[in-house]
Amino acid sequence: MRKISAMTPTEMNDFLTNGYVAELTVARDNPEEGKINLKVFWRDDIAGGRMRYEVVRQAIRPGKEDDLSSPNHRFDVTLLFNGLPLIQIEEKRLDVNLKQASNQIKKYKAENKYDGLFSSVQLFVVIKQNAVRYFANEKSADMFNDKFFFQWLDKKNTPVRNWEQFTEEFLKIPMAHNIISNYMVVDGDVLKVLRPYQIHAVKAVREAAAKHEDGYVWHATGSGKTLTAYKTATLIQRDPHNQVVFMSDRKELDNQSGKNFTVFANNSDDTIFETNNTRDLIRKLKESKNGVITTTINKMKIAIDRNNKAHDEGKKGPLDNVINNKRFIFIVDEAHRSQFGDMQRVIRQAFPNQNWYGFTGTPIFDFNKTAQDQTTESQFGPELHRYNIGNALNDHAILDFNAEYVSLVQAQNENDDFESENRLPDSVYEGDSEEAQTYRDKVVNWIYRNWKRKSKDGKFNALLATSNIDQALAFYKLFKEKNKDSNRPLKVAITYSINENGDENEKQRAGLVEAMKDYSLQYSNSESTFNLDNIGIYIDDVAKRTARTEGQYQHLSPDQEIDLTIVVNRLLTGFDAPRLNALYMDKLMQYQGLIQAYARTNRIYSKDKSEGNIVVFRRPKLMEERTKDAFEKYAGEGSFSRVFRPNFAQMQQEFKKTVDELKRYVPTPEVADALEGESMDDQIEYLSRFREMAKQLKYISSYSEFNWEEQAADYDISDDEYDHYQGAFQNIKEAVTNQEDNEDEEDEEDDSIQLRFDFDDVYITNMKIDKEYILSLATKALKRQDDSVAQKEYQEAMAKYEKAGKTVEAQNIQKFIESEKESGQKFDKDYDAAARYALHQNQQKQVAIKNFAQEWGLDEDLLNRLVTSYEANGKFTHEKELKMTANKEQAETNGHEFKNLLNYKGVIQKEWREFISQDLKLFGDNNNG
Repeated sequence: MRKISAMTPTEMNDFLTNGYVAELTVARDNPEEGKINLKVFWRDDIAGGRMRYEVVRQAIRPGKEDDLSSPNHRFDVTLLFNGLPLIQIEEKRLDVNLKQASNQIKKYKAENKYDGLFSSVQLFVVIKQNAVRYFANEKSADMFNDKFFFQWLDKKNTPVRNWEQFTEEFLKIPMAHNIISNYMVVDGDVLKVLRPYQIHAVKAVREAAAKHEDGYVWHATGSGKTLTAYKTATLIQRDPHNQVVFMSDRKELDNQSGKNFTVFANNSDDTIFETNNTRDLIRKLKESKNGVITTTINKMKIAIDRNNKAHDEGKKGPLDNVINNKRFIFIVDEAHRSQFGDMQRVIRQAFPNQNWYGFTGTPIFDFNKTAQDQTTESQFGPELHRYNIGNALNDHAILDFNAEYVSLVQAQNENDDFESENRLPDSVYEGDSEEAQTYRDKVVNWIYRNWKRKSKDGKFNALLATSNIDQALAFYKLFKEKNKDSNRPLKVAITYSINENGDENEKQRAGLVEAMKDYSLQYSNSESTFNLDNIGIYIDDVAKRTARTEGQYQHLSPDQEIDLTIVVNRLLTGFDAPRLNALYMDKLMQYQGLIQAYARTNRIYSKDKSEGNIVVFRRPKLMEERTKDAFEKYAGEGSFSRVFRPNFAQMQQEFKKTVDELKRYVPTPEVADALEGESMDDQIEYLSRFREMAKQLKYISSYSEFNWEEQAADYDISDDEYDHYQGAFQNIKEAVTNQEDNEDEEDEEDDSIQLRFDFDDVYITNMKIDKEYILSLATKALKRQDDSVAQKEYQEAMAKYEKAGKTVEAQNIQKFIESEKESGQKFDKDYDAAARYALHQNQQKQVAIKNFAQEWGLDEDLLNRLVTSYEANGKFTHEKELKMTANKEQAETNGHEFKNLLNYKGVIQKEWREFISQDLKLFGDNNNG
């Protein structure tokens, strides 16, 4: 207990799986008797004689002794592995939403019910008769994310909803043990459990390897192939007779994979060997240490060439002992790449004992086979597991696409057919012709005009894919010129290899030198940080700054981010950038290349990212046909309509339909406001209807044709009216959730008083009228108190602001404005109501904090530190010190009564948490008024 009771889930996973057996050294009470080793868990001794598996029902988790408001809880079912509770199951009735069970787990986590022996819990399962979800334990309650609560699928990706089938396939030994031992991984501070299709793929490759058979895995781009490949590689490497080599076809992918593998391996006994060059690869192979080697196909081919050259010279090859003494398992990333075939043949000829496994999101078939008649199957063997784009969308593992096909080279005419577009020469798109220059200018203007909409107000970035380097440079210069006159200039970068397309002319060198100089000034305040001498570092920095997933690049300030990256071929395949949500296409693509490029945009990131945006400018009609064809081939028949959002006219109908359904229930926002006094059933009905309307608004607002101001009559709702409905939604949601929080535990199973689904994913729009806007009008109204127009403008905006759910803030501002008028001060040209209001609110807040501290016997400075911490990250840190300095006698002199010191400390913790999270709201939302 001393060893494990304070462990985080990742530390527990490290303890359980870092080595064949998890054991503790225990000192005996009598030192003369020495120590003993207590063996706790056998990682690979699955279902073996030394493991004991038990089921515990209704385990009681006691409340805190120092907090009378902390009740006992009963867990439903706990699965014990050698006495350790590693899997926790919460059950619900058929008519209860599983969201309740997961919320219950989060609540228990927040209440420290998963501490002590239960710190060892690795996996949660929430289950009812016809639905199941499983998810990994987290370090804290606020880290749980519904996006990683997985439904179990069978090998053919059919959802398993029946509880008995799930139990048979997932919770039965040996599978349950395998989940803990083999299908979980630590990623930094996060414990991850593999998705169903990842587990099936790993099992399929391991089974093929056991039979010495080759094959490939087809998993949709964006579905987590790197993690699947890592688990496959490291599990096969556990056999010391195997040497696993993970190969990519490009240095960037090798670096990315090597770093990801190393991160995953940090908390395990798996060893990853990254290779810097061919000499390093040969050294790693000769050392024959147990571990996975990550390298490029090119380095491996050169290593074999050197070995063969030694043979030709009558010498022993540097790899002879390695090649002949071990079985080599080659795992290949991005196995659809056509450059791979010739090098693979050279490597195959060198190894007498080998197997090959390819991972790809877009296999090569007969319809797009290489010039050498190669397909993925001919190179790697049969398909071992499939999880294509259609499967991933059904499983919500990736996002839908929104594609727009924009014709800019001629007057837009719906009657223009494919043939008329096909007759257009390439010179209207590229080169130095007047038409091409006009086309590029229109593309740049279109991107600027729609940037705020497509980027979700700058939250996400984009790629512009061009047909060649000269075209990329022409666009770069246009953006640079456009930025000079823009109120919101875009931060644009460009990346390409000078050798791309075999073209090494001086113009392209000079263009890259200019771009690197601009880049250096933008991101390092120096002209010479990046140049042709360190071009590799520049390319790497552009990729990392675009992706924003590694180290310092994860938390860049806005001025250090890239908005738009112009590319030719780079970053269009194998590039993982969840915060990239748009691809602008000035390039013709088809089949696997098109799928790969589009898939850069639709990684899941946050609720603000609802789709991957594709905007096609070059030959849009041709590209629309190619897009349909590619997705039909790679996602299944009829997939195009499932993968891509409908056209704008259809989306208008969908949005209008949800507006009509809402208004049939609540014809006006005022009627919605009145629901605050009605039954919870009525309130939840409104919340559900608004939720659906908000979802449709999120989708339609990403289309460039959407213009609410001009189209309000078509939708039968204005944006001001929507704000009012949204305000009612937020007020009612808060009332309902507060009512839930106050319910007694014995009512937890009563679905009539529970939220029936999750409201956290509701899209909340940014209002035109916010706190800053209101205070700017207040400034004008105070300076011009005789100006009736200014007074009316302020009062009307304030009324709308209050209706939009900002009641408390509106009342605070009104009181402040009245106090300013009564103060007798002069409102001169330097007067700023926003600055004065912020100062006023802070002063009021400090008075409240001081009064609370004095009433409850708390140190004011320590209480302030707790407030600051909570406002920064939403967590109550530094509570222990505040509790230690608390003065019970002072609180009792102010009329409070306590049973004892423990009771006092439990009560004050509850009081200060409510004060900080609720009462201080009266002084305004610090993030968004």
